[in-house]
Amino acid sequence: MMLNRFGRALAAGLLACGSASPLLAADLPARTAPLPTFVAPSLVPASPYGILSEVRFGVLAHGVDEHEFGTVDVNGEILTVKPTHLQGAWDYLVPRFHLGGNLNTSGRTSDVYGGVTWQFPVYGRFFGELGFGGDLNDGNTSKVFPKGNTDIRVGCVANFRESASLGYHLDDHWNVMAFAEHASNAGLCAHNEGITAIGGRVGYVF
Repeated sequence: MMLNRFGRALAAGLLACGSASPLLAADLPARTAPLPTFVAPSLVPASPYGILSEVRFGVLAHGVDEHEFGTVDVNGEILTVKPTHLQGAWDYLVPRFHLGGNLNTSGRTSDVYGGVTWQFPVYGRFFGELGFGGDLNDGNTSKVFPKGNTDIRVGCVANFRESASLGYHLDDHWNVMAFAEHASNAGLCAHNEGITAIGGRVGYVF
């Protein structure tokens, strides 16, 4: 008799719990979906050579319309990746850093230079570039020149340097460019003839 009473009580208790569970569940706060994980993209594009993004080589006519005209420079240059990126067309305002040099094959004025380069699309595969920085040269910085001297009177060992290019992307890696550069001291030294060179270059993007 006692066992039957216990069984009936247990069954009644289970039935009460079962009917109450939906009501209890309704009182509990709803489970929220986990927030999505956001990973910020890298601001510097990946390169197999770290910050190095491109190498360039070229041949330039040296000293255009100047005393050292008729000689040739061999040009070499490396460029870094952009230090950061901006949205849309604003990204063209972010330059790459460059480091290069011109070796004159006739023993006239040579230089090494550094600065920044801005590249922007022109049409289709064509692109343009502007560069600005400074150079260090081994030119003649004398204040007095003997008669008949044919050196460019650079005036300063250190000069300002500007450059411009019009290029064409052959594919994702190779490009060719028509190139011009000018270095001078803006009148800060006794002489300021400056050096202008024009020519062509080939670039390889990593």
